[in-house]
Amino acid sequence: MKELIYGDTHWDERKRRFHFEKLKKDLETDVLIIGGGMSGTLTAYVLSKATDRKITVIDGKDIATGSSRANTGLLQVSSDTMLSEFMETIGEGKARGFYKMCQEAMMDLHRIREIFPECSLRERQSLYMATEKDHEEKLRKEYEALKGQGMRLRYLSREEARKEFDADCYSALLIDGDADVDPVKFIETLTKENAEKGVQYYEDTEVDLSSVKEREIFTKDGHKILFQEVIFATGYAYVYPFLKDKIEIGRTYALVTEKIDGSPWKDEVMIWETKDPYLYLRTSQDGRIVAGGLDEEMSHVEKEEIKLKEKEAELKASCEKLLFHELPLDVEHFYNALFGSVKDGLPLIGKEPGRKNRYYLLGYEGNGTCYSMAGAKIIKDLLLGRENPYADIVKLDR
Repeated sequence: MKELIYGDTHWDERKRRFHFEKLKKDLETDVLIIGGGMSGTLTAYVLSKATDRKITVIDGKDIATGSSRANTGLLQVSSDTMLSEFMETIGEGKARGFYKMCQEAMMDLHRIREIFPECSLRERQSLYMATEKDHEEKLRKEYEALKGQGMRLRYLSREEARKEFDADCYSALLIDGDADVDPVKFIETLTKENAEKGVQYYEDTEVDLSSVKEREIFTKDGHKILFQEVIFATGYAYVYPFLKDKIEIGRTYALVTEKIDGSPWKDEVMIWETKDPYLYLRTSQDGRIVAGGLDEEMSHVEKEEIKLKEKEAELKASCEKLLFHELPLDVEHFYNALFGSVKDGLPLIGKEPGRKNRYYLLGYEGNGTCYSMAGAKIIKDLLLGRENPYADIVKLDR
């Protein structure tokens, strides 16, 4: 398994709320979920509500310590690829279907917030900024596409964005209905609920992914796990050979500031831009600024301290240019992490071609939590033999 993160993440500070034992003997289960991060947790949550099958979640480390530690907690309907761009590449029908899938997933996440207020999910607006002059036209086009999708949003001229948000951009979209979250607290909240519903959990239990057969897989310690269905929710830790031509692994950087007094900008909207790669900013619920970007085409984490100091300074300086006023970017945590993307911009969710009982929920791209929520419902429907209106859009062999 790849090393996914290097550095000091904000989520590492909090003490674990619980621990699960390591698998120390052979095991038999109905549904095996490999991965205890966001995707595996939401899948266990959705399945445990829909079926009385025995569900087991295993993780090679501790729950929520893989890719989830690097999650900066912006939850948005909008993808890294604009709706208007998808309409040109995959057709209007599939593009609008995909964005509808994301809209429904965001509503489902808000429903979880209503059921579990302690999960730390918080409704937010997003400010999507055209930070280059020649992006004005495509942002206007995206506004029309999102408006036609039924989303709640406003188009802001350069003057309006400056007046309302002190934003340094040529135009912007103010989008309603998004959210932010402490990803580890969210996963821990649902894990507690899942365990209380009877979902079995095992931590520090790494499996040999090359050992999987029709109904069995082995742990690295040699224990056999028998299953009826298996769901791979392994994040960026492993690239499956039959998917490797679709996937690209990159590297990104993130910082979290010290606690600050007051709101650093109006309404604490989540800020991101139209550049590729883009920068983004949000506030945390404990009074910090979270920022990220500077994506690179690198498949390993950066460990050289001199380079990391340079990247920290570059990220800080770049973020300070997004607004006209000075930001309190006194960095307390800085790290870099790997992320996955798919060449067509869509996540990989569904049944392995030619296999009856292998499912994958790989919420690649920059909207992973939203895709995890949508994917959990798709996997549930496929596993239970039901139709799902979005399964064909994100299927593995598209």
